[in-house]
Amino acid sequence: GGNVDNLMQQLGGKLPVDMALGIILQVLDGLIYTHNAEIPYVKLVDGGYKPGKGLVHRDLKPSNIFLSNIDGKLVAKIGDYGLAKSFDLAGLSGQTLTKSIGGTPGFIPRQQVLKYRESQPAVDVWAGAACLYNMLTGYVPRNFTKDPFMDILENDPVPILQRNGNIPKKLAEVIDLALIEKPQIYFDSAEKFKKALILV
Repeated sequence: GGNVDNLMQQLGGKLPVDMALGIILQVLDGLIYTHNAEIPYVKLVDGGYKPGKGLVHRDLKPSNIFLSNIDGKLVAKIGDYGLAKSFDLAGLSGQTLTKSIGGTPGFIPRQQVLKYRESQPAVDVWAGAACLYNMLTGYVPRNFTKDPFMDILENDPVPILQRNGNIPKKLAEVIDLALIEKPQIYFDSAEKFKKALILV
């Protein structure tokens, strides 16, 4: 039971590589499913409803990855879809009428700060990479010093080997690629990030 955050605390602040990879591959499978799910009713700004396709979570972080032990196997599921919205109608649906920025600063890319209402699946893929980085190092990818949202816009992620030199080099390269966010997020789908991790 519990979540990834709890597990990290129990294991001294970070997770072994095999365990972290096993968790994140299941998380990516969950994202592949939700990013392609049919949504029967999405409320539009004009008050009408329309079918939508695909949910973007927008607040993926270790405390939202729930764990259970099924037949001795660690099973991970994404929880807390409180900020989720249909992305194919992004900007049209009436869910986020304010300019508020949802999400947890350590786990969101600059795109989510700049265009929160238009968040696409790539923001969840970046957050998945940030979760893996956190599981392996105990740190979030970016240094935070002042206003968190300015830090997101101004500070690039720190290469993962600078935080934990014991991570296999090929895995470190894939994680660093997944955290590239300028001019756009490197892996724009959970499938692409998953394939890259499997090849490590």
